[in-house]
Amino acid sequence: MRRWTGDPKAGFKRINTAHEVYYAPEVADDQIDVVHTVTTCDLAAPTMTCKATSVFGPSGDVFYVSQTAVYVWLSPWWGDNTRKRASSLLYRLPLNGGAPSAIGVRGGPVDQFGFREDADGMLNVLVRANSAGDAMWTSHFSSGDVALLRLPLSAMGNGMSEAPARAYRDLPEPKSGGYDFHNRFAGDYVLYGMGSGWGAPADTNATLYAAPVRGGETASLRLPHAVDRIELMGRDAVVVGSDSRNVYFSTVLLGGGPKLGDRYTETDAAQGETRSHGFFFKPEGPDGDGVLGLPVTMPAAPGYSQLFSTSAAMLYLRRADGRFASLGQLKANDASAVEDKCVASCTDWYGNARPIFLGQRTFALMGYELVEGVTERDRVREVGRVNFAPGGGR
Repeated sequence: MRRWTGDPKAGFKRINTAHEVYYAPEVADDQIDVVHTVTTCDLAAPTMTCKATSVFGPSGDVFYVSQTAVYVWLSPWWGDNTRKRASSLLYRLPLNGGAPSAIGVRGGPVDQFGFREDADGMLNVLVRANSAGDAMWTSHFSSGDVALLRLPLSAMGNGMSEAPARAYRDLPEPKSGGYDFHNRFAGDYVLYGMGSGWGAPADTNATLYAAPVRGGETASLRLPHAVDRIELMGRDAVVVGSDSRNVYFSTVLLGGGPKLGDRYTETDAAQGETRSHGFFFKPEGPDGDGVLGLPVTMPAAPGYSQLFSTSAAMLYLRRADGRFASLGQLKANDASAVEDKCVASCTDWYGNARPIFLGQRTFALMGYELVEGVTERDRVREVGRVNFAPGGGR
């Protein structure tokens, strides 16, 4: 790393050596494509110090950060999971700077929401037979059998051994409802189902599966919309999905067995941002009460439109006593939109809309506009906005 002093010729300082670069012997030479590096920095130090640890492996990867470690699941590009030797490798890099551990695994998670490390020393990973990691776009195209891997952390070693077959529990494979697989651990369950992905939302029914993490029968919950988003609301969850005209918020009650609860429908609307940072839930009590925000746009807008256009508004809902009520919207001002001449990665990686709850304040970021609102008991009311577009008015 290099400390920036204004001198472009200033030298770099090495933050790891060959002693911090690890290689699992079971990885075939033709599968080593990438050096994956985790860097830890002390941001509170007067002079920032950093330390890096690197591992060799295939290019397909999913990262997950728990309170104790960084996990890196490495899979070859659409690897062959029928071979005798495990085609994927799971690394665990402790946050305390200790040496990594590894184990051979099969299949792969779709994204980081397919992981959960429990306090009892168990790692849970929801995997599909065919998954090439969550690099740009690839997480949308998984297929095949679904299984829950439950692995004690003590089973991880130098990568020479493989997770035993008994560590995987077969789960139902979604058969319809879209092509985009979504999953989330919530309480004692892992929830998963199929969404619309980058295409236009369609009038379809989908099934949400709720599998007990520690064993038991998987529940199947039928929804009148696709599973485009699974989010947590205290001890419960909410599934967001669209049809050709509306966007739906379906509550999943997890206490006493999974079952559907209250459902809210925002008519003539669709999600304006399908990626995880587009949603936020602010708790207002221990029982799942709170306020959520989600960007919305015109109905039936395909998912890929979020890459080229800003969201029309930020929708806010209050959940109280298990039921949803609309607080209204903070809307974008289309008349203030300006062409900023952006030429690379303008919205594809991080999107352009998200709700922000800061203490008692409520904001909506939509493109180059930041709108502040006051959340009252039955509505959200705008109190100010700023436009920070290059050359734009304020």
